[in-house]
Amino acid sequence: MGNYSFKTTNLPEPVNGVVEGHNFTQGTPHTAIYAGQTGLTFRSCNLLNCDMPADAVIVDCLYPAYTSFCSHLHPRWAEKGYIATCVESCSHVAHVDTVTIDGVAVDTNRSYADTGVA
Repeated sequence: MGNYSFKTTNLPEPVNGVVEGHNFTQGTPHTAIYAGQTGLTFRSCNLLNCDMPADAVIVDCLYPAYTSFCSHLHPRWAEKGYIATCVESCSHVAHVDTVTIDGVAVDTNRSYADTGVA
């Protein structure tokens, strides 16, 4: 069982049409894997952010689940180019706390969260 996260090429060959027990997590929602192939069954795989061929059979997998990852939470993924680098006030901001002293805003703290997408 292998880790093929953030890869769309050089994926394991299906055995009798079955792909089993692999991690295919992608950095971007709706990333196609095994594009152009038909008759595949995915069993016990992590398919986070993956789009499989339309006729694929999914058995006991994490699917469908799509997440937009924040680079503030996953900086190494951004450094490696797996996800886009977010700006400070990105769409992943979950909470903003402004530090005020004597009525003057002196700092702003942001907390971030990965977000589910359709």
